[in-house]
Amino acid sequence: MKDMIARWEAYLRLDRLTSVSDLFKARTIYVTAVAFFVTQMFNAVQMYFVYGGWILDHTLLVISVVLLSGSALTLRYQANFDFFSVLWGSMILLAVGGTAIPANVGINSALIPVLVAGIMIVALLGTRRSLLIYCACAALLVVSLHINASQADIAVLSDPAYVALRNTQRSMQAIIAIAMVGAVMGSLTLSLNDLFGSLESNLADARAAEAAKTQFLADMSHELRTPLNGVLGMNQLLLRTDLDETQHNYAKIIEDCGAGMISVIDDVLDLSRLEAERITLTSTPFNPAKMLDSLMSLHQANARAKGINLHLNIEPGLPAMFRGDHGRLRQVIGNLLSNAVKFTDTGYVAMAMRGQDLKDGRWWLNFFVQDSGIGITPERQSRVFDRFEQAQDGQTNTVRGSGLGLSICRELTDLFGGEISVTSEPGKGSQFCVAIPLMAVETDMQTTAPAQNSVVFEDEIETPLAPTIEEPPVALAG
Repeated sequence: MKDMIARWEAYLRLDRLTSVSDLFKARTIYVTAVAFFVTQMFNAVQMYFVYGGWILDHTLLVISVVLLSGSALTLRYQANFDFFSVLWGSMILLAVGGTAIPANVGINSALIPVLVAGIMIVALLGTRRSLLIYCACAALLVVSLHINASQADIAVLSDPAYVALRNTQRSMQAIIAIAMVGAVMGSLTLSLNDLFGSLESNLADARAAEAAKTQFLADMSHELRTPLNGVLGMNQLLLRTDLDETQHNYAKIIEDCGAGMISVIDDVLDLSRLEAERITLTSTPFNPAKMLDSLMSLHQANARAKGINLHLNIEPGLPAMFRGDHGRLRQVIGNLLSNAVKFTDTGYVAMAMRGQDLKDGRWWLNFFVQDSGIGITPERQSRVFDRFEQAQDGQTNTVRGSGLGLSICRELTDLFGGEISVTSEPGKGSQFCVAIPLMAVETDMQTTAPAQNSVVFEDEIETPLAPTIEEPPVALAG
């Protein structure tokens, strides 16, 4: 249902409406048009069987459906809601008058809800002035119908006095209904206008505050990074001097902490750029197999220090070269691999690449990062890609990470037009999958894949040489 509504709104080009009030009115128009079309088609069928064929009411019904539905389609070109309130209000008044006048017996009580529906539509789409004009015209219509009925020859009816009394009663009921519903809808639309105005004002303030926050983050990140680079540079010079073991350890701690701060600052910078929509992808040829091998080599030292085995598995037969943003893809996969090493204390971290040929030069490449680490609880999996969502060790209750890396991975993957997902079980590890479409580059080379489930480095740690990596849930081509 939501998809159908979204497609219909896209067809009507409602995305160009920036005002919440205008969007509400536009949706009121097309929902009313669809409801009117459906109900009148049902009405036409039942009238056909009741009267045994086509009658004048069918013709009037078709005209009204065409006018109302056709006018709703003009939303694609302009959003003049006063035009809709006048047109639809006039159509309702003409329909009620045209139905009741020929009978010369006053207003039909069954038509009172139609007048009331007109009040609601005009109130929601138009101004308070148009609502007052419609209510006045509706009351005048009721009075004219009553006068027309009183001048008709009703002597032929079985009880003329009762008919006259009934007409007066219905006319009074109609006027009371018009006045009451008009007052209620006038008050409601006044409240709605105030609510929409307040909402749009608050939304504008929130966007301005968000932009100011983003700019502040970017400025502060740059300001922090400059002196921090100076501190780290001087610390590296200090490490090259003659230091005793204790002093060297202290300097090394400074270097590690500074590297962590630089990583956090880089994440904040990327986050601010993503929020400001300043990150764009550049397309250059690159070899994803070499990229993965480089990332594995980069994390060898940290993995070896923790006693973790690294595994790399690349599906053979894939093209050697693809065209895409090598730097941003490396950032996504590198972040996942870094997290896997960080959150795995024993066992292994495995990375794999699979692919599916889309037969038009494009491939869906699936990159897997699997670990035997702390895992993620089911409730956290649903929000693990949210900003500032931090991983937590269920055994030690220790919070790890800044909570920005995976959010940046998701947003960068979205820029690629791909998908990122996670499956995990607490205490048994996690598996992240990044699926993105990339264009293959024609070359005589083929992917030089390492042996299946090959170990990048070996040691005496007893871990499985072939960790299970499930087949990718390949995303559908767009």
